[in-house]
Amino acid sequence: MSKPRVNPHIVIAVGVLGTSFAAIFVRWSSSPPLLLAFYRLLFTVFIIIPIFLWMKGWRQLRTLPIKNILIIVGAGVALAFHFVLWFASLDYTSIASAVVLVDISVIFTAVFAYLILKESLSRRRILGILIAFVGVIVISLTDWSHASEFALLGDMFALLAAVFGAIYFVAGRKTRQGLDVIPYVFLLYISCTITLLVACLFTGIPLFPFNSQEYLIFLGIAVVSTIFGHTLYNWALKYVDAAVIGIALLAEPIGSILLGLAIFVEIPHPIVIAGGVLVLGGIYLAVRINKNNSEKE
Repeated sequence: MSKPRVNPHIVIAVGVLGTSFAAIFVRWSSSPPLLLAFYRLLFTVFIIIPIFLWMKGWRQLRTLPIKNILIIVGAGVALAFHFVLWFASLDYTSIASAVVLVDISVIFTAVFAYLILKESLSRRRILGILIAFVGVIVISLTDWSHASEFALLGDMFALLAAVFGAIYFVAGRKTRQGLDVIPYVFLLYISCTITLLVACLFTGIPLFPFNSQEYLIFLGIAVVSTIFGHTLYNWALKYVDAAVIGIALLAEPIGSILLGLAIFVEIPHPIVIAGGVLVLGGIYLAVRINKNNSEKE
């Protein structure tokens, strides 16, 4: 495997910052979750197409085995479910709970990567996962203590989104080796967009929002949270384990909660701050382990 020109952990950190803005864009939008997800991916595809054509990305896709193509398409379908379920969760529960619960995908990612990809789960990495997971639970305690029927429904949507997010990451790790990021995300985002379009048509959701400002929100979430979020994660999948990216995603609640404080004046509880310290500690431990592959366990 060739050595990357940029430290993958720096790229992942930028990706976390980008995805932290996603909850903000969703809160700003008045569109149904399915429509918002569709336009997020459609605008992303429009941005990716010129780059894909310029670098002649079809040459790599032509030589890709059918099995790998089907796995990437399946990852796109999983990503579609991930977006819709998570956007829906933000209609029912708080930003803190939605971003915290969806990032429990780290648990599913680590387990799926261990079972399917045979990636290692060292004792120290497990410890990092557990510490970060305890931080996630601590952050969520505040909202759960005031949970209503609708908040619990939102929590369920976020947990289901976490499952599909883990499937998407593990599938990417399976197929990203030897494939440049642009051809990969082109096929991934195309399949995700088609899935969301079919879902919109099937459910009868109008495809054109009445509010023209919605298109600015669609563009914003496409550029900030997809191009500089998920696309950077997919680039990093070539160089780091899927479980490491899943663990790094646990920093997203911190970013989203701080943005929620600045924009919507959602003041975090001291318990949330304590949980954030645990999350970042777990991330540091897990990423530090990944840099030392020679470490005996």
